Amino acid sequence: MVRSDSRTDLFLSASFISSLEIRKTSDGRYIPPLEGCHVEAWLEDETISQEKIRGELTKQQFLLDLLHSKISARHERGRTTAELDEHAWQVQNSITAIKRKLKQLVDALPPVVSLDTTADSRCIEMYEEKQLMATQGMLREDISEERQKVAKLCWQLENMKQLAKEEEDSEDNKDSDDTDEQEWIERCKLEEAARSALLEEITRLRSACADLRARLEMESLTQRELPNYDSL
Repeated sequence: MVRSDSRTDLFLSASFISSLEIRKTSDGRYIPPLEGCHVEAWLEDETISQEKIRGELTKQQFLLDLLHSKISARHERGRTTAELDEHAWQVQNSITAIKRKLKQLVDALPPVVSLDTTADSRCIEMYEEKQLMATQGMLREDISEERQKVAKLCWQLENMKQLAKEEEDSEDNKDSDDTDEQEWIERCKLEEAARSALLEEITRLRSACADLRARLEMESLTQRELPNYDSL
């Protein structure tokens, strides 16, 4: 039983070392993972680069995987794993400390804002400009048409007032004139109401045009000023 455990541990250790062959020094020497008691002190060294810290994190994670494999193998054979459990707990603490250090280093880096205008953002800006110009053109046409309608109604209203005045001055067929006058008054009221409605519609269209332009300009500014952060 003991020999079987030894062979299993030897096989797992060999697999672990083989998986870390690429993590050697320039002269071919392999540097093993740090022991848990040395990790905290090692991380306090401000000269250590992120690359080295990430390399140590990889080693510790491989070591933790190895320990878990050993623990599983011993559990299958009914062997005790107290020592391995303690070692795995220390390695897990080391991994947590290393990850915390990496996060601190990443958070301390200043944000990098790309100064180049991407093709996509430029296309969006061009599309927004064309959309704004088209909308402005349509609104100008609508406003011009409404103004013509208002002018026509004003002319008709003036003619009706003139006719009403002429009818009022006429002494012939007074009863008939009174009826016609009332009819013209009612028509004038209707025309005035129509004119007021058209003026309100023009005001609404102008407000909608101004609101649309403001929103498009705000969207354009947002696209231009939005910072792009490089992935770490």
